[in-house]
Amino acid sequence: MIDCSSMFLPTLCRELELAPTPLAQCIVDVQNGKPVAGVVYENYNTVSVTAHIWVKDGAVASKEWWAAIFDYCFNQLGIHKLIGQVYSTNEKARRLDEKMGFVLEATIKDYCLEGDLLMYTMTKEQCRILNSPAWARVLKLVGEA
Repeated sequence: MIDCSSMFLPTLCRELELAPTPLAQCIVDVQNGKPVAGVVYENYNTVSVTAHIWVKDGAVASKEWWAAIFDYCFNQLGIHKLIGQVYSTNEKARRLDEKMGFVLEATIKDYCLEGDLLMYTMTKEQCRILNSPAWARVLKLVGEA
């Protein structure tokens, strides 16, 4: 089940070690009553939004959730650029972002004790989910929901 309420926002923020901005929103994949994946959106300015994506270790997020998180920012909000921030030491997050179509745009050296902050960005044209024929059926279901 996909949940867009703010009920899971505190849980996601703990998992992401994130202090959200006051207008932060989330989309959560809930399986058996528990969140297994989520995204927190913040810093929306009509052109871009920052997305913090979390998938529980060992969990498999639903295809509907993956489709929904990209459909929301590009098709509902109408943004031009999606921004993702990843610590340079988080290899798993780096691979995930790159698999989805994010491109490394900037590096902030010595951002934290763990190293650098990598700024990944994605346009709608770069989004592998929104532009893949293999995802068309799932995107249609999400759009109808």
